[in-house]
Order: sequence, then structure tokens, then C-alpha cells
Amino acid sequence: MRQLRYDDLTVSVATSAEAAGAAAAERFAAAVRAELATVDPGDAVAVILATGNSQFGFVRAVRERDDIDWSRLVVLHMDEYAGMAADHSASFRRWFADQLLPYVTPREFHGIRGDHEPVEEELARYSTLLAELDPAVCVMGIGENGHLAFNDPPADFDTTALIHLVELDDACRRQQVGEGHFPSLAQTPTQALSLTVPALIRPRTVLVVTPEARKAEAVRTALEGPVTPHCPASILRTIGHAQLFLDEESAGTLRDQVG
Repeated sequence: MRQLRYDDLTVSVATSAEAAGAAAAERFAAAVRAELATVDPGDAVAVILATGNSQFGFVRAVRERDDIDWSRLVVLHMDEYAGMAADHSASFRRWFADQLLPYVTPREFHGIRGDHEPVEEELARYSTLLAELDPAVCVMGIGENGHLAFNDPPADFDTTALIHLVELDDACRRQQVGEGHFPSLAQTPTQALSLTVPALIRPRTVLVVTPEARKAEAVRTALEGPVTPHCPASILRTIGHAQLFLDEESAGTLRDQVG
């Protein structure tokens, strides 16, 4: 695995998406063990996990490991479509129900209730959870438009909120269609509940798993362009406790490969 450096950000380039996911899972397991060692026996640690097609390699690897004490982990996630029921095929709560929870048993899983009304109540509930649980580890990806969670450009780097209601831009919505979650742009939601950028980068360990050629341009812009809200992922270069995991395809357009 090649190791690169962009400002404060460590970048690891694996040979494949599966290898990138496995490397991130190994780093996740180590971070969890380290965090659990700092709390009383029997106490839990909170983690934030991402969903989506780019996370399949990570989730497959992490659920097969035998060195993670899931009984001491509280799992949160980072976004959900506004108005979407938990059993909808595109729901991120459904993603966890299909891809993670049948294989591991965390102490608790707290889903974002995108269909709760009024939405302000759900924002308040999840904000309280985030503040009280103080997640120690976050695993996320980078969107095709450079977004983190559903913080599309231009993202708010300075908000004090932990979760907010956002409008999804067309590039983000087209990605959801392209990944097969919706049959057309017209049927893709226009709003979502999303953790804010400050909430995503606040945990002591931040792991970003971003394979696939379709992410290459966003990765190049994030790493080689300016740090700007117009490329939300560019803020990762200012985070010394973050590590970005790429495969050869998502790293394929990088020009300045800094060792």
C-alpha cells in the first residue's frame, strides 16, 4: 500500500476497493480497541459509520473481524433522506439493517428518523445523542461532488450545529440514481438530514474510504485544489487525525503524489 501526504492528511492507496476497505477496517479495529482501553470495563464507545456503495469493502471486512467488541460499541450514522421510511430500499437505516446488523450486534444502534415529523424534533433528538455520546471514531466517504455525508458544496465549515436539514444538489442526486438507489432524478429526494462537517471531523479518529474511478475527480480536487467549502472534502487536509483510503482507480488522476 502506497502512503502519501497532503498537508495534514495521510492518504493510503491500495490495489483494489476490497483492499482499501480491509485496510480501513484494520485501522478502525485498532482505533476502537484503543478507545475502549480508556474507559471503564463494560462502558461503551460511540462510532459514526457511513453507508453507500463505496462502503461495501469496508463493511464486509469489518464484520468479519474477530477483534472488535461490538457489545461495547454504540453505532450512529450520518445522514438519511427527509421523509423516507426505514423500510424503503434506499433508506440508510435499511442499509444498516441489511449490511451490518445481521452480522454484528452493537450495544445500540441509533438511526436518523428521516420520516419523523416535525423534522425539528428529530434534529434535536439526534443532536442531543451526538453531544452526549461524543463519538470517538468516524468512518465516511467522499461523494462525486466532493460532499461529506450530505454536505454538498458549498458546505458550512463553521456551523456550531451537529446535524441539520440540507437541500441536495443535482450532482448529489444524480449520484444516487447512478448507484441504483432511485429510478430517475425526479424520484430522488431533494432534502436530507445530515451530520454537519464539524460533527463529522470532531471524532478523535476519522477514516475516509473512497474507492472507484467515479470518485477520482472529487479526490483530485480535494487533495490538489484549494481548501474550500466548494469542495467539502478538501477540509480533510487540515485534519491531522484523519486518514483517507483510496484504491488505484480513485487515486488515478492525482498529479502531485507526495510521499
